[in-house]
Amino acid sequence: MFLALIVLGPGLWDAIRGEPWIDDRLTVVQNSTGAVVVEDITRSKGPAHGLRVNTIETADGRVICSAEHHNTWVGERKRFWQLDLFARCPAPPDMFRACSTFSITSDSGRQRYYGPFCSGLTKPE
Repeated sequence: MFLALIVLGPGLWDAIRGEPWIDDRLTVVQNSTGAVVVEDITRSKGPAHGLRVNTIETADGRVICSAEHHNTWVGERKRFWQLDLFARCPAPPDMFRACSTFSITSDSGRQRYYGPFCSGLTKPE
């Protein structure tokens, strides 16, 4: 069983114990109208609810702006955020990344912290 946990990772261990678990993939892109948006794919094993903090950061990790969002996550969800809704600011003129951290609680009351999950550095045209 120990070998299975090593191979299959912490997500399986959390599922066995009833812990909330979440994963997030962020990509900064421009849509067909030229607006800068964040493609956000979240995955959770079982229902989890809590606080998500989104940030826009410079290449050296300085936070330019941030926003908190309370939500519930179940399964996989793909969403496109406008930057002003994601982190409450327009696209910076220099290289930046979009990041998210989560403080989630499962239905059983267990709390976990995940992240930061960040996009690659980008500077949309």
